[in-house]
Parts: sequence; C-alpha cells; structure tokens
Amino acid sequence: MNNRHIGLTNGIITLVVWLSTGMLLASEWWGVLPAMLFVLVPISVLVSYRSSVLAKFLIEGKATLKLYAIDGFKWAFIASVIFWFLSISSEVMAAGGPLLGANWWQVVKYILTISLPVSLVVGLIGSVHGVVFFYLNSWQITANK
Repeated sequence: MNNRHIGLTNGIITLVVWLSTGMLLASEWWGVLPAMLFVLVPISVLVSYRSSVLAKFLIEGKATLKLYAIDGFKWAFIASVIFWFLSISSEVMAAGGPLLGANWWQVVKYILTISLPVSLVVGLIGSVHGVVFFYLNSWQITANK
C-alpha cells in the first residue's frame, strides 16, 4: 500500500464519517447536505493530502504519534482560522450577522471569545484525527507487507 492510497482512504473516511454524522443529527438531511459537502469536501481533500505526506514518513519508519497529532492540530487550526476570517470579513462588510455595525473592539472581542476558542477545539479534533489515522495507517501498512 503506497502513501497515495493511504491518503485517499483517509480523505474518504473523513468525508463519510462527518457527512454521516451531520446528516444523522439534522432534522432534514437533504437541506443540510449541500452545506455539509461545501465544508467537508475541502477538508477531506486537505486530510487526503496531509495523510499522503505523513504516510510516506510512516512507511519509511520516521513518523511518530506526536508528528501525526501535531500535524492534525496545526492544519485543522489553520483551516478553522481561514473559515473564521472569511466569515468575519463577510459579516463586517455585508448587511447582517452579529458584527453588523461593530467597531474594532467588538470585532476583536468576537475573535477572542468565539473564533479563537472554536478554532482551538477544531484543532483538538484534528489532533484526535491525527492519532486515529496514525494507528489506522500503521495497521494498514503492517497488514499489507
């Protein structure tokens, strides 16, 4: 099993698990499906890419659990910050949202009390994903030798 297969598998697993979770929790799954796909497809592509990069190290025996956990946290945090930046900028400039007519201090307070803590939680979820994928990928590589 090469690193691209591992990356593709991890991306598909991420898409299916989170899409299934979102659809099961929604009262009307057909309404939430487009929004979930809009968010989850880029995330799954990122997971697939990073997993293929890390799988190369895992195949060579250079990867550690700590590397997977830190990489998962880092990239999930970065993706979350990008999401919040795009949503805050549209809320500040558009007519609507909690930041309509907000001054600079209110935007900073929103970032420190909502955006940053949520991004840290998303980073922790990414770290857990990294740990799960470390063990899953180690098992896949061992089983296919």
